[in-house]
Amino acid sequence: MKALKRTAIILALGLAAGGCSVIETKSVAREDLKNAQGHVVGYKDMMRDSRTGEELAQIALFVPRIGERGEIVGYEERVRGGAVLRDLNGKRIGGSWHDLRSGKGLVIVVRGKQSDRVAMAEAPSIDDLIHLARLAN
Repeated sequence: MKALKRTAIILALGLAAGGCSVIETKSVAREDLKNAQGHVVGYKDMMRDSRTGEELAQIALFVPRIGERGEIVGYEERVRGGAVLRDLNGKRIGGSWHDLRSGKGLVIVVRGKQSDRVAMAEAPSIDDLIHLARLAN
């Protein structure tokens, strides 16, 4: 009876470990997602499973950063421990790091020459995002 119990435990652990396998993917294409104003609001990353050849699409959307006058001045891509700051064209312009223990953080922004044009934008709707990602049938 003890041997049967030990065999069952080993079999259960083996099945549990087999279910935790990681999919090995390779990025094959990356496409910027733009809204109606021409701002880069995210990207679509096409990946391929190296073993099966199955293609996967991963979509990342950016969070708008609002300026003092209520206009969108850039976007931030949330990453572990902070965010990557991007301008309206999707170019990296800085980063922010957050300390979860103290609730404090650090923001570093490197800006080039300011353009004369100030863009006013609004957040896209779900239908717009589906259309941008080309997921509609």
